[in-house]
Amino acid sequence: MDGTKRRKRDRTILETTAERDAFGAGTHYARANDLSVPADSAFLEALEDARREICHRFVRGVLRGKPTGLSDVRFVGLEPTATRVPSVPDDPDPLSALDGEQLQSLAASLPDACQQLALLPLPTGESVLLAPIAARHGYDRFRLCGPVRRWSIEGATTAVEHPVDLVPLLEREGAFSDAEQADRIRAEVAESVANLALARLASCVHARACNTRSREDSGSPLETVATGLSAADASAAFERIVTDGHPFHPSGKIRRGMNAADGLAYAPEFTDRVDLRFVAIDREYALETRAETAGDDRLTERLFATFDGLERALEGAIPAERRSGEYAVVPVHPLQYHRTIPDRYADQIGDGRVVPIPDYAQPATPQLNLRTVVPYETERTATADADGPLPHLKLAIPVQTTNVVRTLSPHAVSNGPQVTDVVETIADRESFETLGLLAEPAATCYYPPGGPHPSGDGFDDARHLSGLLRTNPEAHPFVADRSDDAYPVVASSLVAESPATGRPLVCDLIEQYGTSRGISDDENAALAFLERYATVVVPDQLRLLCKYGVALESHLQNSLVVFEGESARPTATIVRDLGGIRVHEGRLEERGLSIDPYPDSDLDAGGEEDLYRKLYYALFQNHLAELLATISYELDVDERACWLRIREQCEQAFEVIRAEGAVPDERIGRDERALFEDPTPHKALTAMRLRGKRHEYVTSEVSNPLFSADRT
Repeated sequence: MDGTKRRKRDRTILETTAERDAFGAGTHYARANDLSVPADSAFLEALEDARREICHRFVRGVLRGKPTGLSDVRFVGLEPTATRVPSVPDDPDPLSALDGEQLQSLAASLPDACQQLALLPLPTGESVLLAPIAARHGYDRFRLCGPVRRWSIEGATTAVEHPVDLVPLLEREGAFSDAEQADRIRAEVAESVANLALARLASCVHARACNTRSREDSGSPLETVATGLSAADASAAFERIVTDGHPFHPSGKIRRGMNAADGLAYAPEFTDRVDLRFVAIDREYALETRAETAGDDRLTERLFATFDGLERALEGAIPAERRSGEYAVVPVHPLQYHRTIPDRYADQIGDGRVVPIPDYAQPATPQLNLRTVVPYETERTATADADGPLPHLKLAIPVQTTNVVRTLSPHAVSNGPQVTDVVETIADRESFETLGLLAEPAATCYYPPGGPHPSGDGFDDARHLSGLLRTNPEAHPFVADRSDDAYPVVASSLVAESPATGRPLVCDLIEQYGTSRGISDDENAALAFLERYATVVVPDQLRLLCKYGVALESHLQNSLVVFEGESARPTATIVRDLGGIRVHEGRLEERGLSIDPYPDSDLDAGGEEDLYRKLYYALFQNHLAELLATISYELDVDERACWLRIREQCEQAFEVIRAEGAVPDERIGRDERALFEDPTPHKALTAMRLRGKRHEYVTSEVSNPLFSADRT
């Protein structure tokens, strides 16, 4: 066997426990969907790409987040010529050992797309980590190309082919809080690789389904996805094409507590339905909350109205001497129902405080975060509210994604309906033309006596048996009142691969938008699309922050952008997950409004900086920065021109607020300066994870494209 073949064979070796654990699931899924012969080759090929992608995310996070313990990164520019002569760094060892000739030799081996080389000194290991950079996007979001390498002081250069290989290099330099955290990250990035490889297989299945749909009926890109992929409704179909997880997080594809087989059964990229279960709680041990603006019905009554037969099933499950009205009902994820409820609540089940309802289930499509589900309109739900689509249900699930286990805390149960009352009051006052908020009108959790329970055993018992109802985006007037041609599309799917064309969905929409307006040039079509996109995403959110002190967490996963299907014209933004917002008590009280949050809630903003960290990071650094980076790279559009369109919308929004005279000019100026300042704070997710921090922010400083846009 020659060297090339040997290297190819070696790349298909299962290198981690996570890859070995996922191998059977991947092979089964590939065989069931006729993806390759032999069946295991599809998963093995996907592994190589997944290793590179997670490795790139890890390194990007290190470069951007500047974790404690690591040396400063040096960026070396490369000449756009055949010689590709780099500048020589003027730094202490080990960088000083990289003389001009060695750097030039390294540069000659880099991909042609490489424009810069990032050098991270590893003094303890007497080496340098080399990351080739193809582009530097807004907020210092680096696009890497080719393999990351390690250069040793002896002159040897080796490729870092797996993200787990980065862990010992960084641990030696003191980047982790302790050895336990290093082991945890090693396991997390390994799992992210395996899960991402599995998800890439699902992309092939989605492409086949949508291409079949395209051949049958050549509709718009939105219609093709909405009708080509099975889901409870059109908006849920778009969630299913997002396979890559968190775009910035090094552990962005972990699902701790869910093995590979569970992923095939419960993750949206693999399945369009899970079996929604239900559990009853003695009302003396239940916290039931509801929004005043949503009527008198509690979550239980809403569930009975939605799911035909549920009330009868409850009556058959509770002890004979009890009445159904003595119990509250909570929707439960099947993983939680079978794995958590029987053990954690064994005593409560024994004495009738908690009653699983065994003979009743309803089909639902899981969304991106796994724990929110969209019920199907089945015969059993035909008696539900005929005036609109079924509500979404947010559940507790025993699975960690990114930094935390995705249970549903008593904070969310208590705060969601309260925040709903406030934001709906604001929406009525302001008559927002482009911003919608998904109400959370009712919630319930198990609630031991002696509350409140902001922590401890009572808190854990509450957060593992809880449920929250959320309005379906298709019921929002921005969708419901705009005929059948309106599609609420989760923003994460815009940067995901379209199963119909294999390129990011937003590129298909820009092409359609340009065609509908007679714009044939890609760049002009992209800029026109972005200008319209910014008008429906930015102004009302800035108004909400500046005037009311409410900062939404409108990142890619929480934002649904409403498009006209025929023209791909953005018409509105709908933001979900009210539990993630920040509220400035003083600003809100100025408007005669208030919230009484659950003790120790993150809802309260400690000051204006908390508002900025929430909205400016989520909307600009996560949502818009990722969208613009994708557009500029895929369509070869000048990114500075894109950011200029965004800045213009921001400036106009602040000017409108000034002209109204309802907000002090000084405050508007502070909010505006914080948005445009350079450098600007960045929520350093990788640095947070290396130090084992979950809720405490770790920040770094990054360049601000909104500041630069003023000078283009």
